[in-house]
Amino acid sequence: MRPEVLRSVKGGYNKTDVLTKIDALSALLMMAEEGVDSSRILPELEKVRQRPIRKEKDGFFGKMGFSVEDTDNYIADLEGQIATALASAR
Repeated sequence: MRPEVLRSVKGGYNKTDVLTKIDALSALLMMAEEGVDSSRILPELEKVRQRPIRKEKDGFFGKMGFSVEDTDNYIADLEGQIATALASAR
């Protein structure tokens, strides 16, 4: 998936937080695909998972953010790709 598939909606997740998390997960995916040992990747993956994603305020004066549903699906897909890459490296 590509980040362009994330819809902008009023409220939703803070765009900076989402992009930071996606960048970190993408870096871990590249490491896993390059065969880096899972003992280095798994602790970092857990740190990334623990990073909070703030929600933007909703309502009339709310800010635009990324769709919660799109973002959650995208992140789950990235984590699945990391798990697949780690499994195939063993």
